[in-house]
Amino acid sequence: MTTRQSWQRTKIVCTLGPATDHPGVIEQLIECGMDVARVNASHGHHADHARRIERVRNASLALGQPVAILLDLPGPKFRIGELPDNFRKLPEGAVVRLVAEGGITEEEGQAREGSNVLPVRNPDLLQALRRGEPVFLADGSIELCVRATTATHVLCEVVIGGTVRSGSGINIPESALTALVPTDDDRRHLAFAVTQAVEWVGVSFVQSASDLARVRECLPGEMGTQPLLMAKIEKRLALADLDAIVEASDGLMVARGDLGIETDLAEIPVVQKRIIAAANARGRPVITATQMLESMVEHEHPTRAEATDIANAVIDGTDAVMLSAETAIGRFPIAVVRFLARVLASTEKGYSLRTADDGIRATATASSPDNALSFAACQLAARLGARAIIVPANTMAPALAIARFRPQVPLVVVASSMRLYRNLALVRGVSPLLAIASGSGRIELQACVVQAREWLLSHELAKPDDQVVLVFASGSACEQPDTLRTIRLSTDECTG
Repeated sequence: MTTRQSWQRTKIVCTLGPATDHPGVIEQLIECGMDVARVNASHGHHADHARRIERVRNASLALGQPVAILLDLPGPKFRIGELPDNFRKLPEGAVVRLVAEGGITEEEGQAREGSNVLPVRNPDLLQALRRGEPVFLADGSIELCVRATTATHVLCEVVIGGTVRSGSGINIPESALTALVPTDDDRRHLAFAVTQAVEWVGVSFVQSASDLARVRECLPGEMGTQPLLMAKIEKRLALADLDAIVEASDGLMVARGDLGIETDLAEIPVVQKRIIAAANARGRPVITATQMLESMVEHEHPTRAEATDIANAVIDGTDAVMLSAETAIGRFPIAVVRFLARVLASTEKGYSLRTADDGIRATATASSPDNALSFAACQLAARLGARAIIVPANTMAPALAIARFRPQVPLVVVASSMRLYRNLALVRGVSPLLAIASGSGRIELQACVVQAREWLLSHELAKPDDQVVLVFASGSACEQPDTLRTIRLSTDECTG
């Protein structure tokens, strides 16, 4: 069986679902390269999510591999209700009737299988639709056109057919109907995320930095114990406020499904590059998502275009790529992660130097005293042929500050807490280690260096006489290990 590489630059996000519930699947996903397990709160119940999160936690500990949990909020999105057999085929030219899920009569309910009725979870949508307006389902793969509206339903003609599933999203890009982030449903899921101590929360349909501020207000507890917020860029308005959103977020997601409906599909490749570049410049982790290996939901082998798409995201500078239906409901969840890991490894081998140069050029022009040390550490490691950069850390800041320059060697971050250890699993090029607690509860620099040394040697990423670059706060004391030469740089603070 294919196992994960000892050091993987670009990270892999896998969405959990029925396909990952089978015994041993979670363990195999981690062994093949999963760094982040995504829970989509738009589907399923909290009991199911809690059970899956627990399985990931247990498998992660057993395998000694950090895996972060990302919980995606539904946001103000309209969705199809429950369908018989969980799907419905919509042939081109057919007429379908959109009705409120709670407003379906008993007779309609009994006849719904094979009928033209599509339940809608939010009845407000029915009141907003107008004749001639386009309606998109399933990430835009299905297009309807409104032909008539009544007080109880909306008649639509299928312009582009396909298969729609229970819970599929409904997009109406021309409608003025909007809702504020977070919704009441989002608040309920946020409370659940806190109880589960998830590392990341994906905020859907962000349109401005104020959306993220309102979500933060819903999070109890002190900074450092709250989940980090990932702004999902999928609205046209978000692009107009992108810089402010990047600044207000802890990470970004290029959510190409809804974004491809909100904006011209032909512009998505350029928009993707713009979002990734903005995240890289501010040292924010960024995920590229949607249809990375969509063909593998049903087929064991991907297309050539999909392999190229993944490689381009890596070259663009993404921190991670995300699998959605491929692992949640797909027939080959293990095979898809194995193939994704192969493409990532091949691309990184051929273009790692280019991505590092791009990272330096993108941030050097905006260089400040705060990131001068990070730049110097990467440059020094490259010029001396050092085998790693080691960073003891209490927060995300020093790791992000260095990772933004895309160093060519492993960035081994010895984290002071379990939460930080898992948070770092999303950051490109970072190999997180959980610090061994001392009697005082503080990180001991000597112990961190020894721990990182043993990890590098055991994974055959360094030899006893190799050099490394050590970045640590001034005032720390450490006796240099006699079998691993260490280049020391010290600073009062290392921030991005």
